[in-house]
Amino acid sequence: MSVSAWAERAYVGAAACATCHAEIHRRWAGSRHSKMVQPATKAGVKGDFSVGKLQLRGAPYALRESNGRYFITESTISGTPREHRVDYTLGNRRIQHYLTTTPTGRVIVLAPSWDILRKQWFHNFDIADPDETDEVVVQIWNKNCFSCHVSRQEKGFDAAKNAYETTWQDFGTNCERCHGPGGEHATHYSATPPPAGPARDIVLQTRLDGARNSMVCAQCHSFRDIYQPGFAAGDNYYDYFLPILEATQPVDRDPAYWPDGRTRRFSNDAFGLWQSECYLKGAVACTACHTAAHEPEIERNPQLRPDANALCTRCHAPIGKALTAHTHHGEASTGSSCVECHMPRTVQSIKAEIRDHSMSIPAPENSLNHGIPNACNLCHKDRDAKWSVEKMGAWYGTASRQKWIRRADAFAAAGKGDAGAVPKLLAILREPREGPLPRANAVSHLARFGGDARVFPAMREVLGDGEPLVRAVAALRITAGPADKAAAVSSLTTALSDRVATVRIGAAVSLVSLGVKDLSGEDGARFEGAKELYRARAELNVDDAGQQIGAGRFYLLTGDPARALTALENSLRMDPEAPARYLLAAAYVQKGDAAKAREVLLTIPAGDADYAKAQRLLKAIEAQGGVPR
Repeated sequence: MSVSAWAERAYVGAAACATCHAEIHRRWAGSRHSKMVQPATKAGVKGDFSVGKLQLRGAPYALRESNGRYFITESTISGTPREHRVDYTLGNRRIQHYLTTTPTGRVIVLAPSWDILRKQWFHNFDIADPDETDEVVVQIWNKNCFSCHVSRQEKGFDAAKNAYETTWQDFGTNCERCHGPGGEHATHYSATPPPAGPARDIVLQTRLDGARNSMVCAQCHSFRDIYQPGFAAGDNYYDYFLPILEATQPVDRDPAYWPDGRTRRFSNDAFGLWQSECYLKGAVACTACHTAAHEPEIERNPQLRPDANALCTRCHAPIGKALTAHTHHGEASTGSSCVECHMPRTVQSIKAEIRDHSMSIPAPENSLNHGIPNACNLCHKDRDAKWSVEKMGAWYGTASRQKWIRRADAFAAAGKGDAGAVPKLLAILREPREGPLPRANAVSHLARFGGDARVFPAMREVLGDGEPLVRAVAALRITAGPADKAAAVSSLTTALSDRVATVRIGAAVSLVSLGVKDLSGEDGARFEGAKELYRARAELNVDDAGQQIGAGRFYLLTGDPARALTALENSLRMDPEAPARYLLAAAYVQKGDAAKAREVLLTIPAGDADYAKAQRLLKAIEAQGGVPR
């Protein structure tokens, strides 16, 4: 759906829904979904501001409350001690963060955060550094955390002013995030008499198939890149989002994924589910287990207790009837709990461990070879993984857990640049039963080995795959040498007709990278349409210096120096140290302004990674006495 079509969707907000659905609204209003972000009031603030002063990571902070308003003094944002009014709270179940708004509209997550369960203060970066750096950084909520904690959020970043005017409709995750725009529904049911029969003008997740159902939750509960705004319940996730995969993550001390591709960090539950056999074979969606949609707290849902196996034995009835024969543990023991063995707490959340939703089989071999925890040793801490391998082998054989071992071996080897991973990755890619996420991960890893003659044909083939994620990643990551360029251009041109937006965008990016500026006829129109989607994505990320460098490079390759200059200047305005100056000079050259290009090139110091290229461009300008060809 285009941005203009999205704008035409009629949203009414949670208050309008409450006029008819008062009891449901009451339950939602008491749940954490409604309170992800809320105004900082006496009723909502959980932290103990009476402590007055505290030290976190060696830095002093002062806290106070006055007439129902809350204040924190710190020195990171401006470099000198300054008191900030707390405007909003973020979180209310386990952890609560405190947000303030700067004069430039940046909503900053202040360092002091409150551990609700332990009743103590801690530094926000004890959880995660959003930019994965050792430098002192400030987390900007309306940049780093855009799109989940409130509903119908508009970032409102003005690049010229380097300022935000962020707006949203409702605090928290409101009704229409899960049910779609309610304007038509509200109009119909405000009529006298209202329509008879089931409502067909609003989305109910349980009426959707397993894929579209889980996509409603995945709009927030997944680690993804936003390609265009406007996702609504019932839409195709891959028109709006592209998963950030294990293969694309830098080596980090606190990675988002385990080496086998399973989730390791935060509320990435959709990607766990999408790797499970429950989803791949049984089309199980989130609402199959989380049946009380307006009461998301696990503790208030008795069917989700660890000792409640009934949800699982609905499908796995023979196991339920002979439980101890399957588990080799006592019936009332932890070892006979389905979730303790198949959903262990191996995902690192906010000062807590949460359950892995891949519903996987314990693979202690991966503990030995890759440091991935397994359910057996999480319980049997007095034993080692070798013991668990022996027990698992004796009770179940080895076949059932091979896919997790295969993935871990292949992905870990690929991450180290080991070309021996290529046949393993190709085997995963060519097996549809692996599921879209592992196969897309294999595609991303294969892109590291573009010189291998087996890689390009495999990538080209899956541009026509049945899974949109596999097609999208292949379109974006395909590599082609001179001998394969014509074939790559042909296949990518075909991909411009794909029904999924992220595939079309990926195809356009790769075509541009291959030096294609224009196509003729209908192909040309589709190419321009895909490039326009890319431009809209770049505009959505106009507050991200790195994304603007990428956009500037894209515009340079398409022969659009005006847009390239705007993007690259935006990048440097946000981050004066951004590696954008060489590209900026190239944009001036493309525009025909050799003098300005020379001026920029002379600012690139000898130690810069682009220094050698800058010197070559300078010589070309000087040799031709103007603009080099």
